[in-house]
Amino acid sequence: MSRHGAAAGGLLLLLGGAGCATRADVVQQDRQLRQMILEDRRQLQQVERELERLRRALEEGPRRGAAGSSDKVAELERRVTELEGRLGGPEAPAAGAQAAAPEPGTPEAAPEQQPTREAKETAPPTRPAPPSPPSAAPAPPPEEADEWQREVAREQAAVGAMGNVAERQEFAGILDGLARKDCTRAVPQLNSFAANHKDSPLADDALYWAARCYQLRGDAKQAISKFYDVVTRYPKGDKTPAALWAQGNLFVQIGDTPDARLALSELVRKYPASEEAAKARQKLSELER
Repeated sequence: MSRHGAAAGGLLLLLGGAGCATRADVVQQDRQLRQMILEDRRQLQQVERELERLRRALEEGPRRGAAGSSDKVAELERRVTELEGRLGGPEAPAAGAQAAAPEPGTPEAAPEQQPTREAKETAPPTRPAPPSPPSAAPAPPPEEADEWQREVAREQAAVGAMGNVAERQEFAGILDGLARKDCTRAVPQLNSFAANHKDSPLADDALYWAARCYQLRGDAKQAISKFYDVVTRYPKGDKTPAALWAQGNLFVQIGDTPDARLALSELVRKYPASEEAAKARQKLSELER
């Protein structure tokens, strides 16, 4: 049984033995279990990125030190397998985007047939087709584009007023890229800023905007994970209510209503006076219908 299954089983035994568990107890325990799963998924993504980096280094880099790198690759592969096993149990609730299944009636793609050795030897050489130009990303709806620009402008104004923060100019430069929606360059800059300035009042802002970039790209799973980092690392940060609001809406978009309710309820409970809490109350009432 996976770690999550053991935790869930222990929860059922505890509640059954007590005989007086309230709904709030069950919701709280369910929240904790889902947070464990999100944390495991975040660790899995980090390990997979490190594994891919080491594999590229082994393929492209010098041979010196290859043995030690190979050992590290093997260790990372073992960790990936372990994390996938912990996340793969049937008892684990879904907390991220589900893989898209083929629509009914849509024929599956036939496996590509490999040419025989004789066909390879006799076939005339073919000229490679010229690369097709990259397609432009679809433009967001005007109201969404306007909201992005307004939010970036508010952030720029707030950062401009923080005259006593040493790293203010560095973050302001990143915001200039965000104003152009240059998330390809901004995301690594934001992650690096958050790692190098963990105690800065702008650290939660950096994580929040990295999550917003993932959201803009349509990567709901990465965005949810990054918003979760904002909430857990900086519970007193000024971006935490906005992160919970965005997280709850992403859960709604991917069809995960239970986690949407949990995120929005936490927003209302912990940050009742925030602007986002008022919107969360309305959203919760809509989800109850």
